[in-house]
Amino acid sequence: MLPTLVGHRLYLRHINTADADALFSLYADANTMRFAADPVFTHMDMMQQMLSSVASLYASGESYEWALVLSDSEHIVGTCGLHSFNTERTRCEVGCLLASPFWGQGLMQDALSLLLSHAKQLGITHLLADIEPQNHRARRFFTKLGFHCDANGLFSLELN
Repeated sequence: MLPTLVGHRLYLRHINTADADALFSLYADANTMRFAADPVFTHMDMMQQMLSSVASLYASGESYEWALVLSDSEHIVGTCGLHSFNTERTRCEVGCLLASPFWGQGLMQDALSLLLSHAKQLGITHLLADIEPQNHRARRFFTKLGFHCDANGLFSLELN
């Protein structure tokens, strides 16, 4: 199981099947999913399939996904994770999703701060973020985190 990463306002914990309803509300929200790689979820069976995939990818070491949980309410407001590792496991992609009612509150910055610190502990030295060109909010956010956009539009960050 993934370690729980604890911050002041939130913590990141392993996603499990008991999270289905809370996560479905995230993935069923068209505004939240506007720039996500996944489609808007319309049926709970889509969530069950995603949870099965998350468990399988974790078991194989291909992807690590955390639920983003508010400390004061235990409410799941998003997800974040590491995936698409290179063979040496020193480079991977970071992905994140935050429920739209919580945008602009600094929560994802807090979450990714915890995640980047953990990535360093795992020996990851280079992170990538594939952000849609139209997702100006996310592009600004990742730039503030220190990521740089290359000529192909891929954001990258060297962890020191």
